[in-house]
Amino acid sequence: MRTSRGDLRGAGWRATLRFLLAACLLSPLLACNPGQRPHPLPRSTRNREGLVDGQVGAMRLLHVHILAPPMAQQKAGDDLGLYLTLVNDSDTPQRLDGVSTVHAENVVYRASPSAPRQAVNVTIPARATLSLQEGQGRPHLEVIGIDRPLGATPIDVTFRFTTGTTTLRIPVLPLERGAGSPTPTHS
Repeated sequence: MRTSRGDLRGAGWRATLRFLLAACLLSPLLACNPGQRPHPLPRSTRNREGLVDGQVGAMRLLHVHILAPPMAQQKAGDDLGLYLTLVNDSDTPQRLDGVSTVHAENVVYRASPSAPRQAVNVTIPARATLSLQEGQGRPHLEVIGIDRPLGATPIDVTFRFTTGTTTLRIPVLPLERGAGSPTPTHS
């Protein structure tokens, strides 16, 4: 089969154009971190109930959520329940010694709904699970003095453990939903 010079020039031009297009698309990605691996994103996911799961080191945070009344009933200064299950996959005890958010004055620990508020200082034994989920008489965290009605808008909450810190975007769910207490699976 015979090919004309015009056919060869057209094929070469198209190949060059494809190469330049690929180079243009890839160059911003390569320029972001030349010679370096990109920083890992926080390890958090939404499970099928819409709750957030996260991890920092050997600590897993499961079914993290905040329960709130309907938007029309919320006001700045309200206190809301913050619920989660902590799983320590390490061979040493871990401690949750701080929880914070810019959307509230403070986050505290309560051993039961009628117990006094305390600074967050919770020990999770080695290879153990600790539930801080809603339920009658159960320990939990409370977000104290929200800065505005949250409605159903997720907020960023930072959890500080013995071995590291993670920030998760926590969903705000209606009180009547009540997510229940999950049974964690081991990784």
